[in-house]
Amino acid sequence: MLMWEISSGKPPFNNHEHDCDLALNIINGMRPKIISKVPLKYKNLMEQCWNANPSERPDIITLLKEIREIKLYYQNNPNELPQLKAKNI
Repeated sequence: MLMWEISSGKPPFNNHEHDCDLALNIINGMRPKIISKVPLKYKNLMEQCWNANPSERPDIITLLKEIREIKLYYQNNPNELPQLKAKNI
């Protein structure tokens, strides 16, 4: 959820009551909508982190490696960095 908050600039589920219903919906697979211009590699990594099966989520070493690769790519290609604008999510 932290990756989603970084990309959207908003807390996840900010348009929902933070109650038992929301918790149950999340347990049942509800995820926040991903902002449209989020880079594909970042989006894929975020979705991997949301996997309901903890053993299928990336470990911290993999996560750090992937984030560093994404960061390096945009440092070397700053003109490709998307301008993310969160709408009413």
